[in-house]
Amino acid sequence: MNSHSPRRLSYSIGHSIFYSSAKGVFVIFALSIIFDLRVALAVDFKTYLERARAEISYHKEIIREDPLDAIAYFELGRAFLALGKHEEEVEAYREAINLNPTYISAHYNLSIAYDLLKDGPNAIKHMLRALNLSVDKRNHVRIRKVQRQIKRLYLQYPGKLIQP
Repeated sequence: MNSHSPRRLSYSIGHSIFYSSAKGVFVIFALSIIFDLRVALAVDFKTYLERARAEISYHKEIIREDPLDAIAYFELGRAFLALGKHEEEVEAYREAINLNPTYISAHYNLSIAYDLLKDGPNAIKHMLRALNLSVDKRNHVRIRKVQRQIKRLYLQYPGKLIQP
């Protein structure tokens, strides 16, 4: 027997004992992480909903103080989007556009909201308006972004073609 054999034997015995122990500890550790993650996700979603509702209340208060604030209506629409309240989202964006007809982001988001409501003609109409305003302001990054959305909308609503 050479000098490495006894050492190799002790490592293999020790490894097998520690391996099964480590495996058990790892399984327990992994299960505890999964359980904590599920609890954390539930808590985080509740926190998310509470914050979205607080955001809506905050923007409604701003609108109550200054009913001509287009940005507050826009942000209110985004808060309604977070809760999936798309009808209220549409109304908020429409009010922002009534106050500022050249508000590109409001037209863009209104188009997306109409798309979520499956209202193709209005979605296309407002995306085209966002494109025209972006061209007027020579915002090339926004132009490309809006053009991609228009292509997507035309593919999604093929019978609802609206030309600029």
